[in-house]
Amino acid sequence: MFAKNARPIAWPLFFFYFFFCAMIGVMMPYISVYYKSIGLTASEIGRLMSTFTLSGIIIPHFWGWLTTKIGLPRRILQLAVIGCFIALLPFNWTNQFETFWLLTCVMALFYSALLPMTDALVVRSIRYLNVPYTRIRVGGSIGYVVAVVGAGFLIEHFGAWIVIPSMCAFLSLTVITTLFVKEQEYEKHKTKHTTSFISLLKEPESLLFFGLAFLAFMSHAPFNVFFAVHLSNANYSGDQIGLLMALGVIVEILLFLFFGNLIKHYHVVHLVALCFVVGIIRWFLVGWFVSSIWVLAFTQLLHCITFALFHMVSIEQVRRLFPERYAGQGQAMYSAFAIGLGGGLGMVLTGYLWEWAGGEWAFTASSCTSALALIILLVNQKR
Repeated sequence: MFAKNARPIAWPLFFFYFFFCAMIGVMMPYISVYYKSIGLTASEIGRLMSTFTLSGIIIPHFWGWLTTKIGLPRRILQLAVIGCFIALLPFNWTNQFETFWLLTCVMALFYSALLPMTDALVVRSIRYLNVPYTRIRVGGSIGYVVAVVGAGFLIEHFGAWIVIPSMCAFLSLTVITTLFVKEQEYEKHKTKHTTSFISLLKEPESLLFFGLAFLAFMSHAPFNVFFAVHLSNANYSGDQIGLLMALGVIVEILLFLFFGNLIKHYHVVHLVALCFVVGIIRWFLVGWFVSSIWVLAFTQLLHCITFALFHMVSIEQVRRLFPERYAGQGQAMYSAFAIGLGGGLGMVLTGYLWEWAGGEWAFTASSCTSALALIILLVNQKR
């Protein structure tokens, strides 16, 4: 999978993604099921989940600055992972919304920076190796599949209480993998640069990209927070929910493994348009045809386009729009504005919409968000 010279760098990062995304594979689909089992309301669940993403608006910038200032990415990554783990442990011993919210805020200070920091570290670490980013990132997809299937099975047979201990177990393994990550310091640039990050950010192409990414992650909010609840309300078992969640990520893995260079052969506008067209279809079907397992299976196959393909295009766009000197800041901005603000705002609105109108209309709103993004993209191409 990796050449001999790349293995010492690639494998530790691969397994970091594996265990950390396994933790996410338990948290994102199932922690809402756990919260519901202890009596929290949909709006409370939406506010708790949005804290993780809303924190991504500011926090990644701090960690990016700290890494640049100190110049020790591995040490900073270890600090963030350990802090995240320590903040997660008390989740095992409370069932009060206020306590969960406080603990979530503390955990989010570390959690929201981990994937942006790792993405920037990977892109920088493999720049002289013949290893595509997607081949390392696929470790996260594999870990997610393992966790989402395993957690679905455990919840079915032991109950929702198993969610928090499972998250703790995977996060502890993530901490261990950081001990094997090779130190990759930022390169020192002695030459002066006349172009600033702000000027690059103000470019029309950059503004359009971040705006579309914002809408893309907002459209995924009902799926990220309430998909498992949506299926549970339709009387699907924990095993069925886990397998349906895994199906989408399995197709994502195939895309990451074998089509990592796909985006180099097609125009970026066509790929992004495809993501939004598929998003319109996917979210509408999830909302109104939840009773059909075959329709749901079809929508999960579309996950490789609405999420994986869009993420691949986004990483390439950040690399292209921001030179290496500003790559970390570009990745932090992508995480902050798109994943943080877009996803977080979407989760808050989804929680209230879910209580007011139900799951069908929450996913219909996602479909409309994808349609809005497609319209904005097409209108900008005519200018």
